Amino acid sequence: MERFKSVFSNYLSQFGVAIASMKPTEIYDELRNIYNQGAEYLLNNVEMFAQHDETEDDVIYEICINPDLRTIVRWVNKKIVLQLGIITYETIGVRLRIATGMLNKLIHEERIPKKTGILIHLTLVSNLNREISAITTQDLPF
Repeated sequence: MERFKSVFSNYLSQFGVAIASMKPTEIYDELRNIYNQGAEYLLNNVEMFAQHDETEDDVIYEICINPDLRTIVRWVNKKIVLQLGIITYETIGVRLRIATGMLNKLIHEERIPKKTGILIHLTLVSNLNREISAITTQDLPF
């Protein structure tokens, strides 16, 4: 938790936010508020990559400190998340395999911990399936 806070303390202090007694979810909410006011969004929509449990801090920390992982997050958001409901299920599958390949490359080159990479992948697949299911069922007449 301390390393999570250390990543954001300098960034948030620019906006007059002290994070000493804040929980990670409160820090994340502050980042979202700052973004909504026009500042650069540091996390770039990590909801698809983090579960709301004890592992969330590690995943968000890893995304924040690792530029390669942030590149994957941006790519997934642009090519998959923002196009849900527009592209076909098969296209989502292909793009998800591309994202998995990019994650595997980072794991094999030891640029992210294996545990974190696997957790990110499992969470991403789970969250995408949930979103696809929601989009599919919202069009049903019953």
